[in-house]
Amino acid sequence: MSQHDETKRMLGLIRESNTKKTDTTKKMLREQVESATDNKELDPSELAEEEKKFRDTVTPRSSFNSFKLYPKAQNVEFSGEFTDSKVEWFFSLDDTRGVYITGTFIQLNDDVLKQIQKLVAYYETWSNEWATRIAEEYKNDVVDDENAEEGPESIESTEFGEEEFAEGGDEEEPIENV
Repeated sequence: MSQHDETKRMLGLIRESNTKKTDTTKKMLREQVESATDNKELDPSELAEEEKKFRDTVTPRSSFNSFKLYPKAQNVEFSGEFTDSKVEWFFSLDDTRGVYITGTFIQLNDDVLKQIQKLVAYYETWSNEWATRIAEEYKNDVVDDENAEEGPESIESTEFGEEEFAEGGDEEEPIENV
């Protein structure tokens, strides 16, 4: 889900909470705000390096809007603009995966088409790198809700996979240990 969709959903929850104040709505709103603020900024030196790689690969005529990490969602977003053609671009790893461009009255000459081709090619490299980095560097931030309280059941556990069977009868029926 993109930031825009998430913001729209939060605004809807705020409006809803103004009309009916319930504990459930307040809880949902608090959870949405917490997840929306669960982003991390890239270290300034890493950001400068990322911008340099982009300029060296795509075009030096670029300005950058944002670079955000969403470790729990396993997403990274990066956006900017080509200063010479006023084409804005947006990268994302989430379900909106891909390269998006916007602009007003863009002249599709050879230079702009080459920039867009380089942008798409750079996205492939960028997305592979960041998918790996966010999975490896932030893997401990993702918690499996099912196992968060109890922890995974060990194979060595005496209770793992054990069943006793009742005797006497054509079919054996399992009896659970208590």
